[in-house]
Amino acid sequence: MSPAVARARRATLISLLALALVAPVLLAAARWPSYWEWVAPELTPMTWLQTVLLVLAAAACLLIVLLASLHGHGRADRATWWFLAAGFGYLAIDDRFALHERVRDSVLAPRGIGIPGLSWLAPGDIQMVLMGLVGLALLPVILRAFGSDRAARTLLLLGGVAAACSIGIDTIDPASLTVTAERLQQSLEECVELLAVCLLLAATSFRLLGLLDSVGSDQPAQAVETGEPVEAMSG
Repeated sequence: MSPAVARARRATLISLLALALVAPVLLAAARWPSYWEWVAPELTPMTWLQTVLLVLAAAACLLIVLLASLHGHGRADRATWWFLAAGFGYLAIDDRFALHERVRDSVLAPRGIGIPGLSWLAPGDIQMVLMGLVGLALLPVILRAFGSDRAARTLLLLGGVAAACSIGIDTIDPASLTVTAERLQQSLEECVELLAVCLLLAATSFRLLGLLDSVGSDQPAQAVETGEPVEAMSG
């Protein structure tokens, strides 16, 4: 890996982790003492930030599809990145328009639809649990798409753990909590969700930068094969 790409990966990770820590603090401070107003509810600056990061992750996945094609990767590998791009895109739309909350409150909860045996779930609050289970089932396929990039795979797993924790916190029935505890619970859930999104974006960015580095390192060899000067190929 070139030093420039290594620096870019390090800067990306530091920036995203700092964002995950600093953004909630600034949003809470901006509305203090009502710290939860821009953090816990839907359609707030916190969900806007998560939406932007998810769109960036989807865009990174689409760029990876292009680079994977240039590298001659198989159709299954490219299909995985298409799937991830669609998944991040859906999550961005869900965050922006609170889709699963609307379905829960308008369709599922009034009909008492839930998962048998999970008594702590809020009424109708099963969609994110099912999405988490789908993600867990597809994890081996997704990990395979990250190739041998150990750093990217580690960030992906950490992001998955954070996402699972966020889903777990979100499934607690707010009716079982006091108003103060509910505000704290929902704020914590959004903070952990932001951390998960940042880690997943970092993992995707690492993979993208790794592929870009591979394209750059292929140029001298291509120049030798075609007889073209390296300077000409680099611009």
